[in-house]
Amino acid sequence: MKKYIASFIIACTTALSVQAQECSLPIGIAFQSGASALPVSYQRVVAGKLRQLLTTNGVSAMAGLHSFALVPEYEIIGKSITAGPPRQTVCQIQLNLKVLNADDGVVFSAYTTQLDGVGQSDAAAFSDAVKRLTPRHQGLSDFIAQSQKKIVAYYDAQADRIIARAKMLDQTRKYDEAIYELLIIPECAAAYDRALSCVKEVWQHRINTEGERLLTKAVAVWSGRTNSDAAIEAANLLAEIDPESSSYEAAIKLLEEIKEKAELNTPWDIALKVMDDNIDMEQRRLDASKEVAKAYAENMPQTETKLLFLDK
Repeated sequence: MKKYIASFIIACTTALSVQAQECSLPIGIAFQSGASALPVSYQRVVAGKLRQLLTTNGVSAMAGLHSFALVPEYEIIGKSITAGPPRQTVCQIQLNLKVLNADDGVVFSAYTTQLDGVGQSDAAAFSDAVKRLTPRHQGLSDFIAQSQKKIVAYYDAQADRIIARAKMLDQTRKYDEAIYELLIIPECAAAYDRALSCVKEVWQHRINTEGERLLTKAVAVWSGRTNSDAAIEAANLLAEIDPESSSYEAAIKLLEEIKEKAELNTPWDIALKVMDDNIDMEQRRLDASKEVAKAYAENMPQTETKLLFLDK
């Protein structure tokens, strides 16, 4: 019997309960390319329903971070055609869900159920069947909860290796990749606090390096041409330096020099970034690091698994 395979990945930040703890896991959704892919319109319907089911079971989607996959496979085990009009395909479908590691394909848990769906094609009938899937389906919530526990156990076992790799990436100035690796570790994993401590260090190294680059470029611009255009260009570079960067004090001094020596008609509406006392700096660093991790994940090379992510 004809078999259709669609895959999607769980790789977002997830709020869930593992051993009575609030936790977040990397979860997101994507379809596998190649194998009898559903039309994009149906992909979105199926992904939306599956995402809704995950959310209902305590798993919220955060676009960009993908490390584990929930792979649905479906097989049509019965079919009939209604007389119409319009003619409709009525399908009995066996849906198989597998949670697996997106990197190596190792299966962590699996779930099977049977559904009925109606549509003008097999794809439409499958889409309709998935929409009928609810958290009340026997064993579905237990399947998701068990998958979450196994993923957390995986990170407990792999945390030392992940942190060691992140430190190596940090030393080679691959800051964004290091941050991405560290933020994949779930909040309820034993090594989460260690991972956050490393994120803080990597983030500081990142803004220090970027601050040095911007300051060096600003100095070169201002030294080469001490006119109005150069003053504005250099000041704009200095304005990008993070207030927590080791180059910030030097940036202040250079901007003061530029303002003092610039041509009288130079327009000054440029200011350095400043610290906001009303903002929690630890949270600011973490939020900024998450944005870096998300951007890195969105631009990282596709793996050989050829998964097509559908985060929205």
